[in-house]
Amino acid sequence: MASHSKATAEKRQDLRLLGFALSARDSLGRVEEAGFWLEAFRQSQPGDAVRVFEVVDQIDELVQAYRLSLTREYLESGGRMQTYREHRIWNALVRIARELADGYESCLRMFQAKARGSEPLTFRVPAIAARAMRAHTLELRWALLRYSALDSLVWSRMGVLYALADRGNFATLRLKVYPGMSGDSTVRREYLRALILSVSGMGNLLPPAQVIAERVAATVAEFFLLHRKAAAGCHFAVDLRATRAPYRVTEGLPPTRGRRFFGPGDAGVMVEGFIHQAESGVVPAELKLARETAPEEVAEVLRHLARQWGEKPPARAEARHRVLATMHVAHGFDRVLDAVATEAGDPLVDEVTEAWTVENESNGGFGAVLPIRQDDWLAVGTLVASKPTWPSSWSVGVIRRVSARNPMHRSVGVQILARGGVAVRLVPLPAARWELPVEGILLPVETQTSLQGGEVAIVLPRGRSAHLEACEMRVHDRPYVLHRRRISDSGEDFEIARFAIRAD
Repeated sequence: MASHSKATAEKRQDLRLLGFALSARDSLGRVEEAGFWLEAFRQSQPGDAVRVFEVVDQIDELVQAYRLSLTREYLESGGRMQTYREHRIWNALVRIARELADGYESCLRMFQAKARGSEPLTFRVPAIAARAMRAHTLELRWALLRYSALDSLVWSRMGVLYALADRGNFATLRLKVYPGMSGDSTVRREYLRALILSVSGMGNLLPPAQVIAERVAATVAEFFLLHRKAAAGCHFAVDLRATRAPYRVTEGLPPTRGRRFFGPGDAGVMVEGFIHQAESGVVPAELKLARETAPEEVAEVLRHLARQWGEKPPARAEARHRVLATMHVAHGFDRVLDAVATEAGDPLVDEVTEAWTVENESNGGFGAVLPIRQDDWLAVGTLVASKPTWPSSWSVGVIRRVSARNPMHRSVGVQILARGGVAVRLVPLPAARWELPVEGILLPVETQTSLQGGEVAIVLPRGRSAHLEACEMRVHDRPYVLHRRRISDSGEDFEIARFAIRAD
């Protein structure tokens, strides 16, 4: 009788937890509260494995629709941590992923310890392991979207989950991770999804491109190789019980009890087929991407993945040399234009720039280390202008890589487009009262000794070159007539237009 009363009281407490998770009015509040109550439930140290699973399972099901809604909102806003709400979304989704992983893993620990009453979970263990693996992968995805460091313990926890499935002979058992999901999966496939993302150079991709890469990884994961010993096509390795992230295999790397080797295998052939479809103007249906996804964007991401998964890592165009220097850096079109337009010694430089610590450089770019901050603007494709602290001209470049150095710092790779730049004003021709002049940055052309009769590149605000099919540019008090030819590069707030030019 007493045990029945205790069970009834616990059930009521569980229902209160679920009620609290639904009390907020919007999706964000509900996910935040669900994470809070999962943590509170975990810290209450319940000893009933079935009860733990029921609560975690119900909250997991309860928040899925809200989590997907928040993910769409975050990505549609650009995937940048620039507003208070975006910070809340990111923190809420990372927290719920961690709490779900903790909850499912606690079920498995009690089952392994043969806790009293855990026998009914016997047939659920493979699905619980797959859910825990998926929750860890979700945390990895959010770390990649923010270009931040992943808690290194996640790798050892996923490795332990896979080792459990391997020992239990259910790593390749096909199952429904969730009852309502459309297809089957396996613990092996869920683990490979995380391994693939970690070696796919996600720091070189903008958030929308990362979404495409994630869909590719999910589609081809089951065709990846995963072996105990080094084998042809296995270019990467992971240590199941180590906190080290997956890494490229070096020659002669010996097999160990906890080491696994993996590589694209038949997935590489699939990606080549997807590339052919995308280059033909067709988004592969297998990837299940949003309708508005452009085929050329898909093709670009697929080519990137093919390079990253290849036998040899993508090589730098030029060798970089180690340095230690401070650089003035302006970011975004407006600040870059202000910086280039300033005179030497102008105090405006300090207002539009920040100081970066540069640790390597080459003729084509440089690498820097930056602290992670709340007002985060770093993203692949951002326009920057850079100049050493000593007298020098501004260089104009684009951020091509952002990756986590550690929980407090990021590594940033910048490609230099041109060393030097001149602020110019373009006036549409024929002159019209309602067409305002457009400010831009004329990039120097190394092989061109004169503006006469050549082609020039000008950085403009995104979308403005369409109004400049024919225009006049004045440089050093001399007018030039330009005719727009093409766009050679673009980013969130800029485009680089190529113009044919002749002197008047």
